[in-house]
Amino acid sequence: MKKVLAILFAVSLCISSLYTVAFAEEEKSNEMIPVCVSVPEGWDAPCCWAWADDGTNAFEAWPGEQLEPLDDGWYYTYVPRFVQNIIVNASEASVQTEGIAVEAGKAVWITVADDATASVSYEAQSMAEVPEYVEKFTVHAYVPLTWKSVNLWAWSAPDGTNAFAAWPGQAMDEGEDGWFTAKAPTWVNSVIVNGNEGTVQTADISIEGKELWITVYEDLSYELSDTDPNKTAENITVRAQVPSDWSAPCCWAWSAPDGTNAFSSWPGEALTMDGDWYTIEVPGWINSVIINANEGSVQTADLSVEVGKDVWIVVSDAENATVSYEEPAGSKIVAAEKDNTVLIVCVALAVAAAAAVAVVVVVKKKKAK
Repeated sequence: MKKVLAILFAVSLCISSLYTVAFAEEEKSNEMIPVCVSVPEGWDAPCCWAWADDGTNAFEAWPGEQLEPLDDGWYYTYVPRFVQNIIVNASEASVQTEGIAVEAGKAVWITVADDATASVSYEAQSMAEVPEYVEKFTVHAYVPLTWKSVNLWAWSAPDGTNAFAAWPGQAMDEGEDGWFTAKAPTWVNSVIVNGNEGTVQTADISIEGKELWITVYEDLSYELSDTDPNKTAENITVRAQVPSDWSAPCCWAWSAPDGTNAFSSWPGEALTMDGDWYTIEVPGWINSVIINANEGSVQTADLSVEVGKDVWIVVSDAENATVSYEEPAGSKIVAAEKDNTVLIVCVALAVAAAAAVAVVVVVKKKKAK
């Protein structure tokens, strides 16, 4: 009996340690790392675009996160600890650096020279103190054309803690789609959208601390949504035919010019065979597509497509692809359909994926304990 109890105790210790390690790894993966940047004079509103070597992007859309000012002419932002590459851009992305390799998980100071080259240091280059990371969310506002300026005021009710120092609050930046945006800390639960230096405003708007869209009308009434009204179109189907030496084709899709990606990392999502075509469903708001294959090593150019329409793409080679909105007459599959090697690889990948899912399920069950 003592031996059984000892075994049970040892097992419980193992489970506990696995839970602790998994929790620590999850917490570590969510860690945010400061990036400090100095840019040449004339680089207005600098932004940071960042990604990992595997193509995972830190931010949803180009040009990335706008940097906030520090003292001594420096700017800063925070990126996830997985980031290994950074581009600094400014003046509405009209100027930018090349990709800058950085060490994942390390605070970094980047100095951009007048010729857009960059030097990297992991030691502080300024006496300015970098503020602690505060999780924020984006507020989008569409306002009457008579508003010459737009600001966001945000606070926590009922205690009255304000997110910004003084009324009318944070200036909102206008995007190419006519929507204004600003960020607020996730702890706020109330906002006001105001204009013309605070002389016109909405009523108090109760919210949750997550991304939202507010449409303000001339009479100052408003509509609140947790989804982008411009991106509520139903999914569309992309069908593609590719050369026979293009293995495991994928689709990368986004909205131009705002740069919102449909998928989190390159090369996008895998297409699946359906009759004579490789197919995939993508959000109906996308207007740009790249078909790629061989783990993203071959690809088409950027292909413009109409919003909300199913599309057929025939790829002759990397330089030539045709786009149509109905199935081309007499089309024939170009890709290899009956390659046993590909079939074996797919089965092997499926088995591996199933095993990985099983491991994840086991870990999650252990966490639940």
